[in-house]
Amino acid sequence: MKKTLLFLTFAVAVVFANAQCTPDPLFTEAGIYPDSTTGLLPAYVGQSYSQNITIITPSDTVVDNPLGGTMTVTIDSINLTSVTGLPDDFDYACDPPSCGFPGGTIKCAELYSTVAPTVSDIGIYDIVFETTSYVSNVPLLGTTTQDDIIDYYYIEISALTSTFNQFNNKTLELKGVYPNPVINQAKIQFISGTREEVVFKVYNMLGKEIESQIISTDRGVNIVKINTSTYSEGIYLYSISNGKQMQTKRMIVKN
Repeated sequence: MKKTLLFLTFAVAVVFANAQCTPDPLFTEAGIYPDSTTGLLPAYVGQSYSQNITIITPSDTVVDNPLGGTMTVTIDSINLTSVTGLPDDFDYACDPPSCGFPGGTIKCAELYSTVAPTVSDIGIYDIVFETTSYVSNVPLLGTTTQDDIIDYYYIEISALTSTFNQFNNKTLELKGVYPNPVINQAKIQFISGTREEVVFKVYNMLGKEIESQIISTDRGVNIVKINTSTYSEGIYLYSISNGKQMQTKRMIVKN
């Protein structure tokens, strides 16, 4: 079975579950289901959340041979060691409970809320997964491990829905202002797929520029804070641009 170890580690690293889950028999190929194309079910404020995930871990994989060429190694297990950044009252558990998925098995997982999301949970949360892969039959080493970090997922909780999302190196995604209407202070979040400089601007409805900031972004979730105490009441447009992409949204300011 020719799968790269890194891909397999990624596949298991985004898994969450409890022992009540059941693998979906429709899936037979190594990987995680639903995959990133299908995505996870949305969650709703005021409603509990549960997403069943099927994990199929192969018994072996082909990797680069340090002596040249490629080689087949045995996958003993791929373990999910930590998940950080989850919103309050969200959790995960695994079957098996250790979150160690043995090679050659079909297991499952579940992402769930312990308490239904509320308005106070509104925001965007960077999620970081850490995994350790245990492989054997490696020339010169015998048994070894590989640690991996997956850092391009986030959970967004809005007034209506909570969704599990991912971004890539080309992502630039502007989010809504909070609170809206704005009174004196506002927080605006955006997602950047890479570290770069972006320009944030605010315009009134006549097109006059009210504010401009140059921001050095982090990869993932970024926050812009603005003081609107000197703004007149009304509707404003705010935008963000990296020179290749530009996104614009609307906010209401009240005094």
